Amino acid sequence: MNCGAITKELFGSELFGHVGGAFTGASRDGKPGVFELANGGVLSLDEIGEMPLEIQPFLLRVLEERVVNRIGDSRGRPVDVRLVASTNRDLKQEVAAGRFRSDLYYRIGAVSITVPPLRERGEDVLLLVEHFNRRIAAASGEEPLEFSHEALAALLAYRWPGNVRELKNLVGRLHVLARGRDIGLHDLPAEITAPASGQSAKSSDTAVISPEVPEGTLAEAERQALKNALAVENGNLSRVAQRLGISRPTLYRKLEQYGIRREFV
Repeated sequence: MNCGAITKELFGSELFGHVGGAFTGASRDGKPGVFELANGGVLSLDEIGEMPLEIQPFLLRVLEERVVNRIGDSRGRPVDVRLVASTNRDLKQEVAAGRFRSDLYYRIGAVSITVPPLRERGEDVLLLVEHFNRRIAAASGEEPLEFSHEALAALLAYRWPGNVRELKNLVGRLHVLARGRDIGLHDLPAEITAPASGQSAKSSDTAVISPEVPEGTLAEAERQALKNALAVENGNLSRVAQRLGISRPTLYRKLEQYGIRREFV
């Protein structure tokens, strides 16, 4: 359940359900909420930081007592649910600002996992592109898109401020708007291609020394991304590693693997 996609008025009904006639527009036969539907399993609350403050004490009560009361019903219904919550907000800051309850924060924060942004997981970009490409193609009954090496290299070098959601939306948009199944640099938005297009003017700053590169799109795209990043960052290896979301030792290994030599002073 995406907490950011539900109106404030319907939040309680979606979470806890309601009995018939509980409010204007309520189902005549009533409706179970997501806690009842997930009974015996796992409930995922995406973007929990968007949950209205007035709903949070009711969620806390369900988590502590393991009982749900549908809206308009005084009878409690036992539920056994494991909760997984995610957010792109800093909940500690939200608590300090009074937008998130501290007791709920400590209740759901027993085990916390921080997922680095996509810009710090550069090597995941191509895997995610392939995943979304195949999934969207299967859903629409079409063939997957074919990305050129240059296009993949540009995707690798991009910073992805919108993280995985931005990447997913881009792949979906390409499936709808692309003029064919082959995707090149000209099919990508300007904010993605700008670093890649700037590489040509500085291409003399990197030299490729008879590389023994494995066959395949991934290897070619990685090599091109390394060359692009070196050009954009003027050979600063710390910034290149940061741009590509890899460690410096990994960067050194890949430069050696692809036979790319830095020629900046």
